[in-house]
Parts: sequence; C-alpha cells; structure tokens
Amino acid sequence: MASSLEDNLLCSVCLEVYQDPQLLSCGHSFCRSCIGSFQNDLSARCPMCQQEIKQQPVINLVLRNTCISYQREKEKVKENKEKEEVKEKVKEKVKEKKKKEEEEEDQENKCLLHGEKILFFCKDDEQAICSRCREQSHMLHQVQLLTHTVTQRKDQIKAALRPAEKVLESLQNGTALERRVTKHIESQAKQTEMQIKKEFEKLHQFLRVEEEATRAALKKEEKKKKGKLVEWIEQEMQSLSDRVMKVEEELENDDVTFLSNYNQIMTRAQDRLSDSQVNSGSLIDVAKHVGNLRFRVWRKMKDLCPYYPIVLNPNSTPISVSEDLVCASRAVSWYYSPNLLQNNTNHLVLGSEAQNATFNCWEVKMGSSKHWTLGVCPQSAAESDFIQPLTPQNGFWGLCRNGDVCYVLGSTQPIQLTRTLEKVQVKLVRRIDLRKWKLFWVLSFVDAGRRSEIACIDLEIFRRDLFPFFIPEDRNAPLCIIPVNVNLTNEEKFRILERHMDMIPLYGIFMVLCVFFLMMAFWFL
Repeated sequence: MASSLEDNLLCSVCLEVYQDPQLLSCGHSFCRSCIGSFQNDLSARCPMCQQEIKQQPVINLVLRNTCISYQREKEKVKENKEKEEVKEKVKEKVKEKKKKEEEEEDQENKCLLHGEKILFFCKDDEQAICSRCREQSHMLHQVQLLTHTVTQRKDQIKAALRPAEKVLESLQNGTALERRVTKHIESQAKQTEMQIKKEFEKLHQFLRVEEEATRAALKKEEKKKKGKLVEWIEQEMQSLSDRVMKVEEELENDDVTFLSNYNQIMTRAQDRLSDSQVNSGSLIDVAKHVGNLRFRVWRKMKDLCPYYPIVLNPNSTPISVSEDLVCASRAVSWYYSPNLLQNNTNHLVLGSEAQNATFNCWEVKMGSSKHWTLGVCPQSAAESDFIQPLTPQNGFWGLCRNGDVCYVLGSTQPIQLTRTLEKVQVKLVRRIDLRKWKLFWVLSFVDAGRRSEIACIDLEIFRRDLFPFFIPEDRNAPLCIIPVNVNLTNEEKFRILERHMDMIPLYGIFMVLCVFFLMMAFWFL
C-alpha cells in the first residue's frame, strides 16, 4: 500500500517524491525544478504526453499537501523504526548481562569443594553449605534452609533499620528534636538581635540627648558672650558717633567762635575711649565643653548602664529569663523562652561565667519570696541528665529557704529567720589551709539589709569551675541580681576595702612571713 502510494507521488522526470509540484495545461504534474529544466525551450512539450505547453504552470496544492503529509509520515515511521531498533539492542544487552550475571551467580552459589548448589546454612559455623557438606562435616550442627536464613536475617536488618527510618521520617516531617532546636535557634537569634538593637537604641538615644544638651549649653554661652560684646559695641558706637558729630558741628562755627572754643573742642576730641570688654573670659570656654567629654558622658551613663556581677545563662534552664539576663521566674513569660534541651525538674538557673577570682561577691533580690535556693555548683552537675538531690556529695553547695526557716544544702539543722529577708549577699572567697597546705572555698550568705551573716560553708574540695545557681520556688516572685556601682570614688573604695579586710586570703600574709624568715636565715648564714 505504501509502495503504490509512493509510486503515484513520484515525479516522472527526477523519479523522486514531488517537490513543490506544478500542474501543466495537459493535466500532468512535475517538480518546479524539473519544469525549469525544459520550460525555457521555445518548443517546450510535456515529457509525458508530448503536448505543447501553452500556459504557465500553476501550483498543484492538493498534490503538494499530499506529498508533505507523506514525507512526514515516512520520517515518523523511520524514527519509530530507529527507536525500536535501539530498544531491541538494549533488550539484547540486558538479556546478555542478565544471563552473564546468572551464570556468575550460579558459579558463586556452587560449593567450592563439591561443585553442588548451595541450599543450606550452618548456624554453628555461620557458613553456607551444600547437601554433601551437610552430610559430611556439618551432620551434628544446626542447619536450616538458606532461603529461610536469608529471610530471617533480612527481617533482623529491617528491624534494626526501623529506628533510623523513624528518625528520618521525623526529620522529614519536622517533628525531630533537632528540627525543633533549629527553629529555637532561629527564634533565639531573632530575639537576641532585637534585644541588641534595643540596647544600642537606648545608648544612641542617651547620646543624642547628651549631645543636644551639650550643644545647647555651648549655644547658650555663645549667645551670652557674643550678646554682651555686641551690646558694648553698639553703646560705644553710639557714644563715639555723638562725640564726632559734636566736634564736627564745632568745626563749622565761625573762626572767632572756633578759636575761642578750641581748647574745649580739643579736649572733647581727645577724650579717652571707654575700656574694652575683650579679655580671656570673653572667649568660649572650650575646655568646659570638650575636655574629658567622653569620660563625663560615660559617668552619666552609670544609671543607664548598670553592671551586674552575675549574668544568667538562658540555655541552662527550663524556666524563663528576663531580657537583660538578670532575673529568673517560673511563672512570668519573659523575653527568652525556656531551653528545649533542659529537662531538669529543679528549675535551676546557672550563671553564665564561673567565679574563679580570689574574692567573688553578688547580691540577689528575692522580694517577698519565702521559697528559694541559692548557691554554687559545677556546670557538669547542673547539666546532668539524671535527677540529683541538691547535696554537697552531688556538687551543690548553698542555702535553701522554706518559709521562715533556712537550711544549708545537705543539712537538716534549721536556721530561724526573725526578720524579712529581701536581699541576700553571696560571697565566695578562696582560702588556704596552713595545716594541710591546700586551697579551699568559703561560701557565705549575708543578710544584705542588716549586714548579718546567715550561714557560712567550707567547701571540702577546691574546684575552679564553680558557677552560681538560683532556684525560684514561688511562681509570682522572681529572683533578680542586684547591680553594683562601678563608678566609686577613692573614699568609697577605701571604705569597702576596710569593710572587707577580713576577706584578704591568709596565704598572702603567710608568703610575706616566709620571705622575711628566708631573708633572715640567709643573713645569719
């Protein structure tokens, strides 16, 4: 069918499928290029019927469209045929590869000793065997079918893989802890950035106000001193103008009058000028406005920028911490949300830095709260996954208040409170035991209002990683760190030094005495 159709679509001149076929007056059609080869002849005739060509040929639209459709179908059939050939070749290669793999598998699945197919598995020797191996060397062993063993062990692998699949599914669904922690990190970063902007905006606002006040003081002094000079200049100008005018009027008098008044006119012309108001005090007091400007502004910022000896770590607690990291509460929903990774039931909050100095001191305000715990502990003890009682054996030293009674951690002896206790000063001081030649810490708690000691604890071990910790028990009463004044005068510093003279470590005095006795020994030798 296709062959007969193609025969009808062939040009009789070029014997190819018509290309832009042209219809002659005799009814025969030829390619445009084929007609051009004989059309220029004056006695042009049709190659088929030999009739003379009297009219210009026209396009045979039906034949042209038929030829175009035929060519497209032919190309499509050719493409399909090529695709089928490629598929057949791929199938042949796959079959050859599969056959080769089956041959290799059959070769591998055969026993190396007996050449038989491996059908069993010895559980004692953990070895795949054939039937002859089973009869000979594995007769008394536990043997089962190889397929059964493979099924069992695949099930075991699938069971071992289930936890990983669950973790993968939770990671994909966003329910895994790590996914929640990433969102928490994003939230923390956004909150922290907002807090940084807020804190710097306070500083910028303060500096803008100070700048405006300083510039206003400068403008005021400029206006005052400049106005005073301008006023003197105007008065002086008026006085001199009047004098000049009067002298010039006297000069216009007749000669006799002028000469008779000559001495008075000369006296008036030579009259002393008023004293100038210009002196060093007339200039702007630059030192007053610019001298130590940054230092003076910094001193004014002490109320705006308080210093806290302890800053809380929001990542160490499951409860809320204030935006300035100095207050902790169990009930108040503050700026920093609880840490997802902390699950301790003690509601403990750690300080952000270890207290390793010789003398460490901080004050805590608890207001009306009668249930709280203060103290120090290593970071490892606070971050332990196990619930531990707050005892020195577990690394917790401190003071616990329960109502009107306080207890030292690890002790059952009560300490009766007779007055309200709104502020507590905590001191951690490094000491030296001269008898045992070792360092130790002394932890003391002082009623900050009355300056009376509540309790004093000697830590039996010396550790350098002690962090302050706080536990607010009353839901509506947060614990807050009290800021200290860092801009002390020399007199205030001397008073504080006198107050804490008893806190100076004894080993310093002991070292001075040792040096003195050594020098005396060398002198006598």
